[in-house]
Amino acid sequence: MTDASRQTQPAPLRGGRWNLWLSIGVLGFCLLCLTLWFPHDIGSGFLQQNLTGRTVPGDAFFPVLLVGLMALLATLLLLSQLRHTTLRRKASDATSKHTSIGEPVGHIGADNLAFVLRAIVLTASSLLIMSWTGPALVWLTNAVGLTDYSGYRAASGTFPFHVSGFFVGATLLTCGYIHTTRHRLRPLDVLVALVAAGALVLLFNGLIDNVQLPPNADL
Repeated sequence: MTDASRQTQPAPLRGGRWNLWLSIGVLGFCLLCLTLWFPHDIGSGFLQQNLTGRTVPGDAFFPVLLVGLMALLATLLLLSQLRHTTLRRKASDATSKHTSIGEPVGHIGADNLAFVLRAIVLTASSLLIMSWTGPALVWLTNAVGLTDYSGYRAASGTFPFHVSGFFVGATLLTCGYIHTTRHRLRPLDVLVALVAAGALVLLFNGLIDNVQLPPNADL
């Protein structure tokens, strides 16, 4: 068999159905959350009215948003897998039953575990920096005489202290995952991370009244 013919042969079967079962499993979990878990475990709904009569997010607001995002990503993965399967079946020959119908997925090795470990360290570091940024900013402004707060708790309702931790932590987390995906970090990537973090601050702190960005809810 020549090199050209080897290149045209489909890849051997190596767990190509993982994407299919993963997407179906996530969709099933989302359905379970929306039909059984959330209705029985969360007190208020997606939206509710506060004491002043304004419509504000309820206790189910963020869980439903999270599950909705998971369902959207799982649906995209499922559609991508089904489309790939259809194209492979049309292009394959009589030996197609021995070929992969999806992205080749091998055994879990040291590289996979190292990737998971890096993701855990990156996420944990970003969350720690998110918690430390606000107090550090209060200490710095007190040190130079710009403010006279007794601590971060006293400044946690004042701009920019109450959004500083989330903004810095979210930016670092986004930059970290961009670098993990692309194996490099460009100035444009940093700009995208800054804009994304700023948009989340504007959405959840500027447009929604009763939402506290982390880590302020733990004070």
